[in-house]
Amino acid sequence: MQNRSRLKTALLATLVLSHFLNLPLGESGLWPTSIAQAEDVLFIGNSFTFGAGSKEAQKLGGVPKAFEAIAKSKGKDLTTQMLAVGGKDLDFHLQQPKTAEALKAKDWDRVVIQGYSLEATHLGDPERFLKSGETFYRRIREAAPRARIVLYQTWARAVGHKLYTGDSTPKTFADPAEMNREIQANYAKLAERLEALEPGTQVELAPVGRAFELCLAKFPELNLHDTDKYHASTAGAYLSASVFYATIFQDDPQGASPEFLGTSLEPPVAAQLQQIASEATNKAPVKT
Repeated sequence: MQNRSRLKTALLATLVLSHFLNLPLGESGLWPTSIAQAEDVLFIGNSFTFGAGSKEAQKLGGVPKAFEAIAKSKGKDLTTQMLAVGGKDLDFHLQQPKTAEALKAKDWDRVVIQGYSLEATHLGDPERFLKSGETFYRRIREAAPRARIVLYQTWARAVGHKLYTGDSTPKTFADPAEMNREIQANYAKLAERLEALEPGTQVELAPVGRAFELCLAKFPELNLHDTDKYHASTAGAYLSASVFYATIFQDDPQGASPEFLGTSLEPPVAAQLQQIASEATNKAPVKT
């Protein structure tokens, strides 16, 4: 399979995808052998994917292109495509013809799916989220049987957001910890359900939400959210992309370039974000 013609496939995919990708960019342990071959990754999501909280990220391709930049700086070959519409959930994408077209357009190595930020919580509909995830899994396996499915675990709103009232009600959370618990538990449950459908290694969980939580606890001075206390800042987008690098390439993101998407983070800040991505994905090197 590694000898297939990637150039021909890439040209075909470009022709098929070009008409619809112009959407609003709205334990610790020893390292396994890291992935060396080129990776073709399709991202399907919403504003958390296209980087709505960062003008730099949104303008230049969001989390997928930040992921590409990090991978390139680490010597990895990666191409990404994105199908993202702001404010939409998994079920929305399942109903769109463009989703089916995208899944069939290329011999994808990975397909990343990201749900709406509340749908995996009690303010959304966790059971519907799980069912939509299972349907998505079957669609991906049918259209791109070689692809692994990656679940993009989202993050909680920032402290001070109006959804936090000190009490857990049908319309509010007590605090960010409650929102984080629900998101992380339901993404983990979805990963377990998908793995049970077809036991193997075809499902991966990118713990972006866990990385945000760890980072805010360890480096509270870092601003991961935009001023809306909802979307990710440029630093948050870089952290998300670093988690995808660690998850998909099974490699430590530490040492990646702080430059991405035409901008640059301060090297110490980039190093802190890379460290958190390593810890969140259990990719931190063993200390001896």
